[in-house]
Amino acid sequence: MDATTEFAVHTGDRCTAMEVAGAALRQAGHTVETTGGTLTATTGSRALTILLGALVHPSREFRRYELSTTVSGTATTITLRHAGHGTAVSGGGIGAGRRQTAWQQVNATLEGALRSAGVLVARTEHRPF
Repeated sequence: MDATTEFAVHTGDRCTAMEVAGAALRQAGHTVETTGGTLTATTGSRALTILLGALVHPSREFRRYELSTTVSGTATTITLRHAGHGTAVSGGGIGAGRRQTAWQQVNATLEGALRSAGVLVARTEHRPF
């Protein structure tokens, strides 16, 4: 899945927006790591997902997302994308449905947090077809 979501914020609010996004992801149960201008959010168990696939409860399935920033003038774009799940992804219809549901939940979490902080200017979702 190569879907991405872009959240536009004013450049002056970039640091606040990334802090808000990190806090929202932590509150949703993700482990958040920061490297430079990038946040990586991880949840679930890679080993369980590799071994048991779709038998793993959705709340324990391994997922990793990346938030990165791009600055252009007075606007900053925060891009959410899937980050290297590798072999730790459940396949088939069950896995696809779970990944789509988790993607929608992460998007809703981030959008809600950025809106409530008053830093979100616009949101654009890109889906491959």
